[in-house]
Amino acid sequence: MKEFIYNRYKQVMTFFGDIMVAFEPPACKAKQILEMGPFLERGNVICRYYDYYLDGWFIPGVFTHSGIIVSPQEIIHSVAEGVGIVHPIDFVKDTDGFIILSPNYPSYSDLQKACGRAYWHVTHKTEYDFTFKDPNKFYCHEFTVDFLRAGGIKYITPTVIPFGIWPFKFNKELYLADDIIEVCQEKYRFEGGNHAKEIK
Repeated sequence: MKEFIYNRYKQVMTFFGDIMVAFEPPACKAKQILEMGPFLERGNVICRYYDYYLDGWFIPGVFTHSGIIVSPQEIIHSVAEGVGIVHPIDFVKDTDGFIILSPNYPSYSDLQKACGRAYWHVTHKTEYDFTFKDPNKFYCHEFTVDFLRAGGIKYITPTVIPFGIWPFKFNKELYLADDIIEVCQEKYRFEGGNHAKEIK
């Protein structure tokens, strides 16, 4: 029964993740794609946001999705379909903003461990989970925290977020992009659309 519910949940998340309610084109253009090139370093983290995709309306914070850069041609991230690999251009091309971060890995060996952990999730086909608290499934920021911890960055604290309305209101601990940004050095930031500013 739980597997049936989870499969329906994945279908719903995939459905909402593909719906875009746009009133203008995405803010990210060729300029930002070209500028991000020098920062596509192995082990760096990238976070993005969309103004008009419905799934972003359910996730707190500005940057609603994250992943790890494992090469200038590959980003590993967790989406409703599971953990997968995409090209950096595909990761940002339809976004309204993104940020590239350099985690404070204790050593190069730890950086390699973080990337290895991300590849492990690809090999083992780790599935997505935002609701069920399954320790073997991860939503995107939780996946990012997992490989950062494998890379020696242990001190990442989740944010407590209120959900629902009275009398069904409760608090939930979530890892947000802001929690990840706190333990990294910012390398590049573009905020367009409803967050129209650019800071480098």
